[in-house]
Amino acid sequence: MIKLHFFDYGCGVFDVEGELGISEEAYDFLIKNIPGLCLDCTDCAYDTEDNDIYWFTADNEEDCMGRIDDLLRKHIRDGSNMKYKISITSEYSWYD
Repeated sequence: MIKLHFFDYGCGVFDVEGELGISEEAYDFLIKNIPGLCLDCTDCAYDTEDNDIYWFTADNEEDCMGRIDDLLRKHIRDGSNMKYKISITSEYSWYD
């Protein structure tokens, strides 16, 4: 399972899609652009409004992780304070 955690702690209103410059949900954007990637579920750490977590499944998780990273690096707007972490995990966890 691939865990993708977007965050900008203390930012107030957090808008992943705005930071990426896209008009659709971030997970839809990723699924549309990365073959074999499927959304499993979403959440946020500590029930706060300054982060989003997506868990995806894929046949080749390592390949999809690299593709996610490449795609995000190309789309994060200049001057953005948003960060993200991508990891492979066997369970749903807010902690890395």
